[in-house]
Amino acid sequence: MKVGTLVECIDDRFNAEQLEKILNRPKKGNHYMIREIIELGHLVGVLLEEIHNPITAKLNGIPVEPNFNIERFREIEGLDDLYDELVEEVFTEELI
Repeated sequence: MKVGTLVECIDDRFNAEQLEKILNRPKKGNHYMIREIIELGHLVGVLLEEIHNPITAKLNGIPVEPNFNIERFREIEGLDDLYDELVEEVFTEELI
């Protein structure tokens, strides 16, 4: 996955502490676009275009927006091909 990838949330279970600290959370089955990837050693977190939260966490002493484990999401397959086809179709129609 990379910035701009469309993903589907496959795990929206949060513990009590996370529920208290993270106001806006992804919902299972909903689609999102990755806006940033944050590497935390062996863990990888993502920020999503559709979800913003107040800066309440710290990473190496730097205030950051809470992020979501990348394993909570699956990439939506086939959309890149569909997007390419639609763009090609639009440009072809404009040239006619």
